[in-house]
Amino acid sequence: MELSWEQILEEVSKLVPPFYFKNFIMPLQFRKFEGQEIYLSAPSSAIKTHVEAKYASAIETATYQIKGESFKLILLLDKEESSFKMKDAIESRFDGSDTELNEEYTFDNYCTSDSNRLAYTAAKSISESPAKFNPLYLFGPVGVGKTHLLHAIGNEIKRRDPWKTIRYVNSISFLNEFIFTVRQNNRDSLESFKIRYQSYNVLLFDDIQFLNSSAEKTQEEFFALFNFLYERKRQIVIASDRPSYELPLHDRLKSRFVHGLQADIKEHDLQLRIGMFRQYSKLYDIPMSDEMLAWLGANSEGDSRALLGIMNDLILFKKAYDYFVLPEDKIKEIANARLQTNRKRIGYNPDQIIDLLCERMHIARKDLLGKSRKADFITPRHLCMFLLHEILSLPKAQIGRIFSAQHSTVIHGIDKIQEKMAGDVNLADLYQSIKHQISFQ
Repeated sequence: MELSWEQILEEVSKLVPPFYFKNFIMPLQFRKFEGQEIYLSAPSSAIKTHVEAKYASAIETATYQIKGESFKLILLLDKEESSFKMKDAIESRFDGSDTELNEEYTFDNYCTSDSNRLAYTAAKSISESPAKFNPLYLFGPVGVGKTHLLHAIGNEIKRRDPWKTIRYVNSISFLNEFIFTVRQNNRDSLESFKIRYQSYNVLLFDDIQFLNSSAEKTQEEFFALFNFLYERKRQIVIASDRPSYELPLHDRLKSRFVHGLQADIKEHDLQLRIGMFRQYSKLYDIPMSDEMLAWLGANSEGDSRALLGIMNDLILFKKAYDYFVLPEDKIKEIANARLQTNRKRIGYNPDQIIDLLCERMHIARKDLLGKSRKADFITPRHLCMFLLHEILSLPKAQIGRIFSAQHSTVIHGIDKIQEKMAGDVNLADLYQSIKHQISFQ
C-alpha cells in the first residue's frame, strides 16, 4: 500500500465516525494517482454507492491535506467479494430486489380525465426527469389512483434507467419495519436500516397520514431520511388522503412538502368512469357498446375498487354460465345488484345519520352537536363525524359547519375515533352495525 494512502486514511478517520470508517472506508483499496485524480476500488456496489454519496468529499479533503493539491476521487467497483462485517446485511438491501413495485401499474393503463390530469402530468414529468419537482405530493380520497401513480412512476424510471434503486413503501410497513429494527437493540441493525433507505435514488411513500403523532420516533427517522434524500436531489413522491397541511405530523416535516409540487386527485368524474369501464372491457374480454359504457358510467358511483368490483361480477357470471358475449340486459342486471347499495346510501342525508346515531347511542341531539367535553359525548361526536365523512363523503369543512367546529377539530376527531375503534371491539362492531343499517334500510 502506498505510504500516502495510509496517511490519507488517517486523515479520513478524523472526518468520519468510527463505525462508518470501519465498514465503508477501510474496505476501499488504493489503485493509483493519475493526473489530478485518485483511483480507489470498492468491494461491492453497496459500498461504492454509499461512499460516493456520503464520503467522497471527506476523502478528497484528506487527500489535499496530505498531497498539498486537489485530487478528484474516482471510485471503481472491485469484482472481488467483500468479507467485512456488514456485507450480508447491506448487500441484501442494495440488490434491487426490494423495490416492492407492482409491474401491472403503468402510465399506459392509467385512465385520465380532468379529475386527475394534473397529478398524471406531474407524475409523467418526474418519471422522465427525476427531481424536477421534489417532493411530489399527491393527495385525494381513497381509491382514486394515487397508489397506481406511485407504482407507475417507479416502473417508468426503472424502465428508463435500470440501475436506479427504487423503493415503494407505505407508512404502515415503514413503521413496522422501524419498530422491528429498534427492538433488535442492535446498532448494526439500525444502521443497516438507515443505510438501506439512504441508498435509494427514488422513494415512493404511500399513506403518510398514518405516520401520526403516536409514531414520534418514526417521524423523526423519516424526517432525517427525507432531508438526506432531498439534499442529494433524490426523487421523493408522497401520497396521502388529505392536503399536507391537514397531516397529523410535526410542522417541521409538513413544511418540507411545500418545496415541491402538490397535486390533487379528485373523485372519479363521468368521463373517467366511462374510460375505466372501456379499458376493463377490453382487458377482460367483455365487449360493450358505447351506450352500455355510458350507462355504466352514469349509474356507477365510487372509487376504482367499486368499478372493478362490478367488472369482477361480470367476469364471474360470464365464466360460470359460459357466455361468449354478455347481453346488455344481463350486464345491467348484474351491475344493478352491486349499485343498489350505493343508491340506498345516497338516499341518506346528514340529519338522518345524526338521528340514527343518537338513537343507537342513547344521546340527545343537542349533546351530540354541542360543545361539552364530557367523555360520554366526545366518542359519539367523533363517531358521527367519521360516519358523515365515510358514508356520505362529506368534506371535513362541511362536517365542521354541522358541528360548529374548526376544520382541524374534525380531522382530530376522525383520527381519534379510528384509533379508538382499532382497540375497542364493541365500538368497531357498533360502527359496522350502523353502517350496515344505513346500507340496507
